[in-house]
Amino acid sequence: MKVTDCHAHLADARIWEARVSWMADCRRNGLVGALANAAQFDEWPRVMQLAQEAPEIQPALGIHPFWPEQWTAEAKAQLEQHLKANEITAVGEIGLDFWNGRENQALQERAFAEQLQLAVQYGLPACIHNRKSWQEFFGILKELRINELCGYCHNFTGSKETAKQILDRGLHISFCSPVTYPEAERLRRVSAYVPAERLLVETDAPDLPQIPYRGAFSYPWQTVGVVKALAKTRRIALEALAEQIFNNYITLFSTSFQKR
Repeated sequence: MKVTDCHAHLADARIWEARVSWMADCRRNGLVGALANAAQFDEWPRVMQLAQEAPEIQPALGIHPFWPEQWTAEAKAQLEQHLKANEITAVGEIGLDFWNGRENQALQERAFAEQLQLAVQYGLPACIHNRKSWQEFFGILKELRINELCGYCHNFTGSKETAKQILDRGLHISFCSPVTYPEAERLRRVSAYVPAERLLVETDAPDLPQIPYRGAFSYPWQTVGVVKALAKTRRIALEALAEQIFNNYITLFSTSFQKR
């Protein structure tokens, strides 16, 4: 079974020093591709280093909405430099998050819009984070006159109606460990609505461990559990869905990922 993870924070300081060990575990468990998303500016060099060290890893650079103040002129210049050199696979993690309020809404929206415009300009997928912010997200797409967008919405937990709006704009939808939780029947029904060719899976490592791994960090190979939950809901063979998700992964991130 070909294992992929479209969204993992592998440059996170909590797991960085142990990367040789957990990468070995990933390989033993069939990992063939993982997109390493940056959240903060100081993670960018580690993301690039890891992509050099491990051919299974594809790099994505961006500023998470938790830290919009880090989207500075320097960050923009460095991102453009990596884009011009064709050194990264995607722009992310970027987006909006109003879970804890809207005090910095304008700052978040500016950082997101500018990073999104760069992703579109250079033709790379965008790794989208949205929480309590779907209306604003679709509003920014409208303002920027983006009718169709390459990329994915990560850790989707929204409604079928929101999923339809996402799909109508050409995006993929990624499911994470919440879809495996016993109480997540509504989310599993939503996951069954998403066309197989638009499905992705992720861990959001090192956070959001599935129930068997509670109390520990999550790692990319553990997307197997997410695929199992999706396959059961869709009533198809695990291996067939894993192959489809693998094909979705290499198609979306084809800029630097060669099919093995």
